[in-house]
Amino acid sequence: MTTSGSTVLTTLLGLRQSRRFLPTPVDHEDLAQLLEVARWTGSSKNSQPWHLVVVTDPATNGALAECGAFAGFLEGVTASIVVAVEGEGRAVAYDDGRLQERVMLAAAGLGLGSGTAWFSDGESRKRVRELLGLPARFEPWSAIGLGYTDRGQSQASPRLSGRKPLEEIASWGRYGQAAPHRPSRRP
Repeated sequence: MTTSGSTVLTTLLGLRQSRRFLPTPVDHEDLAQLLEVARWTGSSKNSQPWHLVVVTDPATNGALAECGAFAGFLEGVTASIVVAVEGEGRAVAYDDGRLQERVMLAAAGLGLGSGTAWFSDGESRKRVRELLGLPARFEPWSAIGLGYTDRGQSQASPRLSGRKPLEEIASWGRYGQAAPHRPSRRP
């Protein structure tokens, strides 16, 4: 495996949701790079059904933190990107998630922590729409909180930080069939 391939895999395997951040502001150029990554993220039929609102004002991020059960950590971010999507259905939900994951990976590449906030009910989304002046055609389902992760604080409950064994979530060829035994190519 190449060094760059190894670096990419390390980033993918290490990406975690950050919820506690330092007060250090995120550089404008870093935010612009994240928006460029978002712009180049694939979407169903290349429709790019989103509008992104970058929020760096602490009071606005604090107000966003009050817009849903899964948004509270936005109170401590120095920047967020609200993802407002146009349309509905599986393709739009998939595109929203795809964009968020891509931006979170890019943020990790820039040395930033990130986390996904959800505005899970209609009233919360209505408040976000009003707060940011979004047209009615856009549904603000989520936001990406950004900043420098405060490594001095725990980020997730230990109960939630593990992963199921691969055998519990994957099969080979048919459900329940174990992976074929193959010698590793790694030295």
